[in-house]
Amino acid sequence: MTPARGEADVSTEPFGEQPQDHLLRGSAWMIAMRWATRALGLVSTIVVARLLTPADFGIVAMAMVVIGFLEVLTHTGVDLALIRDAQATREHYDSAWTMEILQAAVLAAVLFAAAPATARYFGDPRVLEVMQVLSLRALIGGFENIGVVAFRRELAFVREFWFGVVKKFATVALTIGVAIALRSYWALVIGIVGGRLLDVIISYVMHPYRPRLSLARLREIWNFSRWLLLARIANVLNRKLDEFVVGGQAGTIAMGNYFVASDVATAPSEEVVAPMTRGIFPVYSRQLDDRKRLAESFMTVLATTTYLCVALGFGVSAVAPELVPSILGDQWLSAVPLMQWLGLCGVAIGLGLTVDPLLLAIGRASLTARFKWLQLAVLAPALVAGGKLGGVVGIAAAKTVVTATMLPLFLYWAARSEAISMRRILLAILPPVLAGVVMYAAVRGVAAWLTAMADLLLLVVEVGVGAVVFIGTSALVWWLRGRPAGPESAIIARTLIAFRRPA
Repeated sequence: MTPARGEADVSTEPFGEQPQDHLLRGSAWMIAMRWATRALGLVSTIVVARLLTPADFGIVAMAMVVIGFLEVLTHTGVDLALIRDAQATREHYDSAWTMEILQAAVLAAVLFAAAPATARYFGDPRVLEVMQVLSLRALIGGFENIGVVAFRRELAFVREFWFGVVKKFATVALTIGVAIALRSYWALVIGIVGGRLLDVIISYVMHPYRPRLSLARLREIWNFSRWLLLARIANVLNRKLDEFVVGGQAGTIAMGNYFVASDVATAPSEEVVAPMTRGIFPVYSRQLDDRKRLAESFMTVLATTTYLCVALGFGVSAVAPELVPSILGDQWLSAVPLMQWLGLCGVAIGLGLTVDPLLLAIGRASLTARFKWLQLAVLAPALVAGGKLGGVVGIAAAKTVVTATMLPLFLYWAARSEAISMRRILLAILPPVLAGVVMYAAVRGVAAWLTAMADLLLLVVEVGVGAVVFIGTSALVWWLRGRPAGPESAIIARTLIAFRRPA
C-alpha cells in the first residue's frame, strides 16, 4: 500500500521513460545547475567585493579554510545510500535525517571548540567570533528536509535544478542586502549562516515530506556511508595535497601561480564531470536489476566523458602559452608550464570521477575507498620528490604522472566488478586520446608558425584549429573503425534528425 504523501511517501512523480533515457538529460540538468549557481555566485562576489574590503574577505576565508576541511569528515553520503536502495522506506529516510542531525551537531561542536586555536594560528582575534558564529551553519544544515533526495532518486532533475538555483538565489540576495546595510565582514558571516537557514526552509517548501527522528535503520545506512566517508577524505587529500606541498616548499608567489593554474586546468572535472556524476548515480541505481544495461550505460558515460575531458584538458594544455598572458597577464607567465601539466592531469581526474558512481551503485564503495588511499600513498612521496627535483613544475608533473598511471588500475577494478572487458574500455578511451594528441600537435604547430601574431588573436586561431582538428580526427578514427555505436554515431544521428525536422 502506498503511504500518504507528506507522511511516508517521498516520491516525486511517476516516470514512464526508461532509466537509460535520463542519462543525457540528467547530466545536462546537473551541469546547468552547476553553471547557474556558479554564475549567481560570481555576481554576488563582484557586488559584495565593491562594498567590502579584501581584509573583510580574508577574515572569513581564514575561518572557512578550517571549516571546509572539517566538513569533509561529515560528508557520509546518506543521500546516496537512499538513492541506491530501491526499497527505501520512511524508516530509511527518517534514520538518514536523524544521522544528518547528529553529524551536524558534532561538527558544530568541533568547529566551536576549534575556533580559539584557529584564531591563534592565523593571528587575528576576529576569526574567533566569526568561526563560532559560522558553526551555526553546520548545525542548521543538518535539519534540511531529507525528502529532497527524492528529486534525484526519482530522476526529477528539473525539480533538482530549481531547488539548487532557488537556494543559491536566496543566499545571494540575502548576502548582497546585508552587505549594503552593514559594510562589514559580518555581512559575509550573516549571508553564510542565513543562507543555510534559507536552504532548510526552501527544502520544506519544495517537498512535502516531513521527517521524524528515528534510529531504526541507522546501522544499515552507516554500513554504506562509512566507506564513502573514507573515500571522500582520501579524495580531498589527493586533490589538495599538491597545493599543501607547494605552499610549504615554494612560498606565496609560487602558491598563487599554482592555485590559479590548477583552478583553470582542472575545470573539465570540476564544471562538467562532477555535476554529471550527480545525475548519473540515480540512473545507475535504477539499473541494478539489469546488469547488462548498467554496463552499457557505464560505457556510454565513459566514452562521452572521455571526449569532453580530452577536448578540454588537452585543449587548455595546448593553448596555455597564449591563454595565460592574454587572459591573466604577463605577471602570470610562471603558471604556463603548470597549466600545461595540470591540464593533462584534469583529464585523468575527470575519467576517475566517472568510475565512482558505478562502484557506489553496485555497493563497492569499499573498493573506491581503498583505491583512493592507495593513490594517496603513491602520490605523497611522489610530490615531495617532484618538488625537490623540479620545483613547482616538478610537483605538477608528479601529480599528473601518478594520477594518469593509477587510472588504468581503477578502470580495471571497475571493469572486473561488472564483467566489462578492458578491450572495450580501451576502445572507448584511446580514440579520443589520439584525437587529443593530434589536436595538441596541430595547435602548437600553428603557434610555431604564426610567431608574429598577437597572443590574443593567436589564441582565437588556436581554439578554432584545435576544434576542427579534434572533431575531424575523431570522425576519421570512428569511420576507420567501421562506424561503431557510440558517442560519435549518437551525435551524428541527432544532428541529422535536427536538420531533417521540418521548420
